[in-house]
Amino acid sequence: MKHGTGERLETLRSLEPDPKEMSREELRTYLRSVATVSLWPFAGKALALSRSATYSCRDIKCLRLGHLRKVSSAWLEATLFGSE
Repeated sequence: MKHGTGERLETLRSLEPDPKEMSREELRTYLRSVATVSLWPFAGKALALSRSATYSCRDIKCLRLGHLRKVSSAWLEATLFGSE
């Protein structure tokens, strides 16, 4: 059986936790444990942005690898938590 693109994306998304279901400390710990996170849904949801706003926001520093877009965990942590 051939897997569609939608199935592969769902598999990739399921590897990351939902940032909206994490405490601030859990989110910070997770960001320190990985080098990058997905632009959408992880970074967008963590920044409380809609999907379209996430992709159109020029302030998000993302790495583009073909169609894949990743966000540096260090950048996202600094943006969310500042110098806490």
